[in-house]
Amino acid sequence: MKTLDIKVTITNDGKLLVNSSVDIPMGEYNAVIVLEDRPIEHHLQTSVQNAQAIFRKYIPASRKLSEELIQERREESLNE
Repeated sequence: MKTLDIKVTITNDGKLLVNSSVDIPMGEYNAVIVLEDRPIEHHLQTSVQNAQAIFRKYIPASRKLSEELIQERREESLNE
């Protein structure tokens, strides 16, 4: 018996797709699947929020880094 930590996808039509790079011989197997309460996308959102919180410790939300970068590029182009 092996314990595998793999990702599965449930499609709109109810099919369960298993994407595994585990070295197991081809064939049919009995398996027990435990699904988390939420799809991974929710975990992704939590990860993004956590990363943003860390980032905000150093850069306040009021600061627009994209605008600063655009301004820097404009100034660089004028000097060329």
